[in-house]
Amino acid sequence: MKIFRHVYIYFISYFFNAALSFLTISLLTHKLEPRDYGIINLYSAFIVLLTPFISGGIFYPISIEYYKKSREEYQQFFTSAQVIPLLSLIFFTLVCTLFRQPIAGFLRVTSTWVIVLPMTVWWIMNNEITMMMCRIRNKPWAFTIFSTGKNLLEILLTIGLVVVLSWGWQGRLLSAVIAPVALGLFSIYLFYRWHFIAKTVVWKQVQQIAWVSVPFIFERLTIFVLANSDKYFIDKFDLKSTGQVGLYSVGAQIATIVSLVILSMNAAYQPYVFQNLANKNNEKVRKSTWMYIGGAALMIVGLFLAMPLLFRFFIGDQFSGARVFAYYLSGAYFMWAIYNAFLAYLLFHGKNRLILYLSVAGMTLSILLNFFMVPRYGAYGAAVTSIITYTFMALLAVISAWKYLKK
Repeated sequence: MKIFRHVYIYFISYFFNAALSFLTISLLTHKLEPRDYGIINLYSAFIVLLTPFISGGIFYPISIEYYKKSREEYQQFFTSAQVIPLLSLIFFTLVCTLFRQPIAGFLRVTSTWVIVLPMTVWWIMNNEITMMMCRIRNKPWAFTIFSTGKNLLEILLTIGLVVVLSWGWQGRLLSAVIAPVALGLFSIYLFYRWHFIAKTVVWKQVQQIAWVSVPFIFERLTIFVLANSDKYFIDKFDLKSTGQVGLYSVGAQIATIVSLVILSMNAAYQPYVFQNLANKNNEKVRKSTWMYIGGAALMIVGLFLAMPLLFRFFIGDQFSGARVFAYYLSGAYFMWAIYNAFLAYLLFHGKNRLILYLSVAGMTLSILLNFFMVPRYGAYGAAVTSIITYTFMALLAVISAWKYLKK
């Protein structure tokens, strides 16, 4: 089947990118102190926080409308949608410039890094749109080349700036800024080549897209709250502060291996579900859903078995305390896979408001639990919070989408 061939290609892509990511983690844990690694992750988490606001939530609308509009209609739609991130970029650049000092203190970086934050997010957004459009247009090899090229460039810059020049955490942040810009320029070229850019902007359509996209701002914001806000709670309430953020972040990034595999399956799964739901091939959709969940379960088991070897041979000794967090958070990501499996049904049927409610419910539970758990149990409380919250959201998604699965 074509979907299996695409899954294999995406899996190869994400596997290679996961290997590059793991190589970066291994390198940094041998070259940086836990506190430095904590600063890197506090800054990276803030990038994730800004992403839904600067993107304006346009990711899902421009992906779904690709299947519903003619080429000319979609070109106009895509162009109008891009106005929203540009306006957001201007606004948040002003905000970050005006409040650079307090934000810099919060992130434990210099004010220069705060000023470049919105522009960095905008370039990253363009990278994400390019990879998304490669998936939608059924071009897995183009996706592989683009995503791998970005990560390879980033790790080469990290080696040069952190290892060779010894620029510490600032070298790692600089590599994370330069790589998206370089690939972002190529993204804009591809948008023109794919005929996604129209000559005019329809402002009425911009308003319509903005309104439709609002729920997806909260959906993306959920990603920050569930996967990144805990770092700020740990930095604030854990007695070991930023150093403990570093250990927790290493554990989280080991667990990210699971999420990368889930994304590799998701890259083929969502377009397949959308196409077959449109063609009313419900039996194929149901089968693919259970295979998706089963694949995620196998990945979790494999990572759990490999965890001792990963920490023994690849992670620096001063980061050995991250192992327990890696176990907890890997389990949480499995529940995230179940949530994503059923989210596809809600996306196709346009249940945007319901997705908004699910997102708000997940964010609220995560924040409340972190407020209660982290002051009492430190980073361990944040890890348990992740498991509970992802499980809660998975259950809500299953309940909400079950009627579509049974059709």
